[in-house]
Amino acid sequence: MKIGAVLGFNLIDYPGKIAAVAFTPGCNYLCPHCHAAPLLANAKDIGDAGFLQYLETVKEWVTGVVICGGEPTLQPDLIPFMEKIRSLSLAVKLDTNGSNPALLARILARDLADYVAMDVKGPESLWSATAGVPGQSAAMLESMKLVVRFPIYEFRTTVAPVLRANGEISFLTVPEMAAAARLIIETTGSPDHKYYVQKFIPRKDGLLDKRFEAFPETPIQLLQDIHKEVLKHLPNTQVRG
Repeated sequence: MKIGAVLGFNLIDYPGKIAAVAFTPGCNYLCPHCHAAPLLANAKDIGDAGFLQYLETVKEWVTGVVICGGEPTLQPDLIPFMEKIRSLSLAVKLDTNGSNPALLARILARDLADYVAMDVKGPESLWSATAGVPGQSAAMLESMKLVVRFPIYEFRTTVAPVLRANGEISFLTVPEMAAAARLIIETTGSPDHKYYVQKFIPRKDGLLDKRFEAFPETPIQLLQDIHKEVLKHLPNTQVRG
């Protein structure tokens, strides 16, 4: 199991838990606004043994582990790694882009994740642009159906700039985010989901597509307008800074 970075235990990444965070390198998406991909590209692999040794040093405080990336479901040893964490009586949160529903189904069947957070890359019509790769719709839609079967879950969308068909770059709009909310309902058959609308945070010399570094954080007014509209569809929507 490749682990490119570790974040010391905190109260933010796993709500309700004191969690250690393992970042796995590599992703099958090329989201232009991503800042994690460049960071993890040259990360040294500490391996699962190193991470488990770290957990031993903080076992008196840590109550959960977050596995994120990159995209964790690309790791061939993810399930054995999750089983090792389970053996330590720790809760497990998995962050995913939803591209591997087959593995999600195996994780669900083995009860290896207590919490799953899935990125919804805006409305389906823009997924090729927001994910940076085409042909992901079927997998992401299937993953959405699986995610709602985990004990705790969330969907989330970063209100990021998008490269448009005409070559222009602009933030996701209120109607586009409303379309994303409706898609979640249509796919899962319910509006009763925790949904987070997240702001885009620019990082100089740290985004996958350098053109996006010129953009500011998502405007507060845009986030508020999106929140107001999306609440009409998904009443458990919150803005996450």
